[in-house]
Amino acid sequence: MFRDSLGGGILERFEDVSKLLFIRMYAEEHGLEGQLTAKRNESRRTVYERARALWEQVLSTEKGQALRGTRGTFPEDVAAVVRCLSLFDDVRLTNVDADVKGAAYEELLRDTFEKNENQQYFTPRHLMEFVVEMASPAQDDVVLDPACGSGGFLIGALNHADCDVLGLDVDDRMTWVARINVLLHNGDPYHIECLKGAGSLSDIDVVNHALRDRKPTMILTNPPFGSDLADEDVLDTFQTGKGRKTRRRGILFIERCIDLLDEGGVLAVVIDDSVLNLPANHDIRELMEDRCVIDAVVSLPDVTFMPYSTAKSSVVLLHRKHEGEVQGRVFMADAENVGNRPNGDPLYEEFDDAEGRRVLKTDLPTILEAWRRFKQEGAVPRSYLPLAFDTVLNSSMGLRLDVNSHHPSSKLAQTMLQRSQEPVRRLCDLVEFAARDIDMSAEEDADAVIPWIGLGDIEANTGDYEVSRIPRKRIKSAPHTFKGGDVLISRLRPKLRKVIRIPEDADSGYCSAELIVLRQLPEAEALVDMDYLSVMLRSDVVFGQMVPHITGIGRPRVGVPMLKNVRIPVPALSRQREIVARFREEERKRQDLKAEIARMRIREEQMRIHAYEDSLSAAFAA
Repeated sequence: MFRDSLGGGILERFEDVSKLLFIRMYAEEHGLEGQLTAKRNESRRTVYERARALWEQVLSTEKGQALRGTRGTFPEDVAAVVRCLSLFDDVRLTNVDADVKGAAYEELLRDTFEKNENQQYFTPRHLMEFVVEMASPAQDDVVLDPACGSGGFLIGALNHADCDVLGLDVDDRMTWVARINVLLHNGDPYHIECLKGAGSLSDIDVVNHALRDRKPTMILTNPPFGSDLADEDVLDTFQTGKGRKTRRRGILFIERCIDLLDEGGVLAVVIDDSVLNLPANHDIRELMEDRCVIDAVVSLPDVTFMPYSTAKSSVVLLHRKHEGEVQGRVFMADAENVGNRPNGDPLYEEFDDAEGRRVLKTDLPTILEAWRRFKQEGAVPRSYLPLAFDTVLNSSMGLRLDVNSHHPSSKLAQTMLQRSQEPVRRLCDLVEFAARDIDMSAEEDADAVIPWIGLGDIEANTGDYEVSRIPRKRIKSAPHTFKGGDVLISRLRPKLRKVIRIPEDADSGYCSAELIVLRQLPEAEALVDMDYLSVMLRSDVVFGQMVPHITGIGRPRVGVPMLKNVRIPVPALSRQREIVARFREEERKRQDLKAEIARMRIREEQMRIHAYEDSLSAAFAA
């Protein structure tokens, strides 16, 4: 309506609609709805002036004071204001459940801001709710989000426990939005402040003043971990920033959050995995372990914040140490699915629930259940493995806190290798790492069609793949070459276990540089069958050796030196071929089942079409 009248940007229109929603609710609560309804033969200007007067009345209330300032002006578009208000003539917002109103407003927020430069402010709702449930604020808690954006975590805390909330953000518009959001959820917006400049990373006294010296007992946040702070005056106020030219904001945010908490205060933070595993960030991990008890780390898949970010991240839950308190066992979990597709759309289970509703495909509810069992019993029941487990922090891994460095598959692999009755050899003793970078820039054959295997051509876990045929000019990076008999293994995202065996009689071709080409050493022909090797490279024995060495936040991978030292059990060739034959038999059964499922899906679709057609025929015949 605002767009079709006097126009204006989408952000301004969003603010205007928010104000009208709020005065409508205020009018209903005080029996003043009539002031927003046009009477017979009444001009638009008259209705508009009554609405504007009501807005000024709202601003004079205790909670309304928080909406004053540069964003508190009433919209000037008379026609759009009156038309908007007329939509509520037959609706009573106060009869709508607060959760429903809040959810509707959050959807409006998402539709507005995820399409512009502010999209980074949003944490997926189901992830936000998961973090809140793990932290479990109580009614007497004071919950702070020092990078509150639109107030998602604050709303989650209000919904969970109706506690006091505090919020800080560098963006004036988002601070205003957070106040409206909190008001719509029946919270108090008074302690949500815009803090310009370095925001919550400003001088600690400035931050405490913005909080009006209220001390948070819990901090829930997803800080901006993708950018650097380069103000050396600010950096020098941080233990992890002193003497540096730049430092990642996410690291500084963790230190600041710990500073703001008293003994026993809880911090639940979403942070990129580089903070937890890269050697360059060991100082923040030392600070966390020195001043806090690490309670839980939950690894999130790299699709969590797609399409806006591919950073691999985790949820970390900790609390400030009491005097004399020592680190105990840590809850850890490795979520494969969190209800998101790479394009940002929801990811649903294949089948609906008993009431016909679509169900998000997510591990988070099960992880939450395991976390509660851990808190009650002091250990995670084995039935939750490998999704969730508990562990002792491993100082031998260089104070790494990521889930990969403590993953149970690592211990399992070590145990299996120690108990192996067969000889164990390093991978580099069996194969040549035959990768050879090829310059594809030669223009004389740019249109030539070549056989190509990319990462997307390989199915996870199974060894199935396709060979594409593409113009040579489409290859932008320097690929590797392969030939019949080779094994290709992806060092990118090792959890997908993308390993394939090229048949001996296959043509040569090109493959992604992320695929390592393994070619049998002549002296190893009597030691290892390459089909057996491809099976073993997808096994838990090998994955368990890789997992502690996976690093990287956007494209997690393992290094070639690590792969060269992977240990492979090498029984007699006859035994290897028995294993391969058994694997192929099980693989045949899997393929048969896959084909049967495909046939059932076709049948299901046919039944749906027939039911639709039969219903229409019966209706028209009647």
